[in-house]
Amino acid sequence: MKRIVLLGIFTSFFMTACAQDDAPNTEIPSVVLNAFESEFGNPVKTDWETKGEDYEVEFELQNIEHTALMSNTGEVLKYKKDITEAELPEEIKAVLQREFSDKKFDDFELLMIDTVGYYQFEIEGTFRDKDMIFTSTGEMASEVSVWD
Repeated sequence: MKRIVLLGIFTSFFMTACAQDDAPNTEIPSVVLNAFESEFGNPVKTDWETKGEDYEVEFELQNIEHTALMSNTGEVLKYKKDITEAELPEEIKAVLQREFSDKKFDDFELLMIDTVGYYQFEIEGTFRDKDMIFTSTGEMASEVSVWD
């Protein structure tokens, strides 16, 4: 019984700590909300979080999951959206077939930073998955950080 009570307390504490970064739309500056709506139209299921001075929003457009990171002045710093393996450029498909033919892949995303598109996905491993980022020409983009 003591364990159940402690587990309940721990769970409540953990959920409270995690929820502190969540920000309802009323706490998001209007310049950020206006820029978001201007850039992405009328998305559904928006979920805002603060990231330092910036704002991260998860949302859906046409049943596709997106995430955007916006500055406190309303600039879109970067965004990503879910894609399918079929949507990868042929150059990336060729590299995966040539160098990773024995592996499985999942969680494909198009990552846009400024006007440059990158392709982010996971290679499933025995003990740990490995995140990879490629340019549209099939080159690994090691200078770009994975965005979870």
